[in-house]
Amino acid sequence: MEKIELVAEIRIGDEKLSTIRNSKKVPCVVYGHSQEPILLKLDHSDILKTYRKAGESHIINLIVGKKDIEVLIHDFQKAPVTGDFIHVDFYAITKGEKLITHIPLHFIWESQAKREGAIIEEHMKEIEVKCLPKDLVDNFEVDLSLLVEFGDAVRVSDVKIDASKFEVLVHGEDVIVSAAKPKVVEESNEAPVEVTEEEKSE
Repeated sequence: MEKIELVAEIRIGDEKLSTIRNSKKVPCVVYGHSQEPILLKLDHSDILKTYRKAGESHIINLIVGKKDIEVLIHDFQKAPVTGDFIHVDFYAITKGEKLITHIPLHFIWESQAKREGAIIEEHMKEIEVKCLPKDLVDNFEVDLSLLVEFGDAVRVSDVKIDASKFEVLVHGEDVIVSAAKPKVVEESNEAPVEVTEEEKSE
């Protein structure tokens, strides 16, 4: 996996969150089983670029002063109107200790069902798994060529996931993507009913 670095500043306890956000920075915290919580702040543009690359399944090398902490983005809050990050939680990983995370799905190849007019409906965008940090991957590939005709579906069990590395935490029969038949709007053959002036006035 590509190495991603993010520089953060230690947050002074009495700093107001509104002041931090007004300075184009995002308050955040890092914690873990072997990591005492540290209050931090980081540049909004930096976290935006990092999230676009890392998502929630890519290890980030968080640089805090002279200390490097390997983390995952565990949770975040965004402003409802602007969509800007307003708070981020980082989880400090421990080498050799399994973690729970969500691996994004990447759709590959073409669907025969789609070529025949099916509507491809996505039901899942990621799969929750438990694994060691060293086994993390950027995504799992979903083969759309399995959708041959209307009604076909690709389920979690159809995705090639190495069971020796990943414990899948969702049901194998859960549908990831399906080929649905387009809905046909039936036209009525009945002539429109005319409303008389007398009926309108009632």
